[in-house]
Amino acid sequence: MITRHNLADVIKAITPSDKKRILNTNKEYIVIYLHVFNSGSFVSIRLTDDFNRYKNVSNEGNAILYNDEVINLINK
Repeated sequence: MITRHNLADVIKAITPSDKKRILNTNKEYIVIYLHVFNSGSFVSIRLTDDFNRYKNVSNEGNAILYNDEVINLINK
């Protein structure tokens, strides 16, 4: 589950190629999926302009954020 307490760690876990996609996108929102298994976890993203399609993604422990917020966390 992505929370405000672990958001910075989740952003750090995004792959370098996905970070590059985020920094170069024109999309307004970033959907962040945290996949957790017994042996570890990984993060995947989706770039979108359609908030309504993904507005309930947080019900499953994931997050949808403005692109600017994610870029600020990547650049920290």
